[in-house]
Amino acid sequence: MKTKRTIYFLLIVTGALIIGVGEYYFPKEYVLGIGLVLMMYGLYKSTQVWIRDRDQNEEENGKEDL
Repeated sequence: MKTKRTIYFLLIVTGALIIGVGEYYFPKEYVLGIGLVLMMYGLYKSTQVWIRDRDQNEEENGKEDL
């Protein structure tokens, strides 16, 4: 699970770097589009992982209380 978190974090950082620095290498419109897509995909997938981990933790805590 930690590998997925790292990959998604790197996607977010890469998207931000592409938005910030990429306009020197490619047209600005393409850079913004690619950077935003990478950032949004990384954010979307990381929140799915966080929700799944939270649900698993709640289930484990519920079983311990019984």
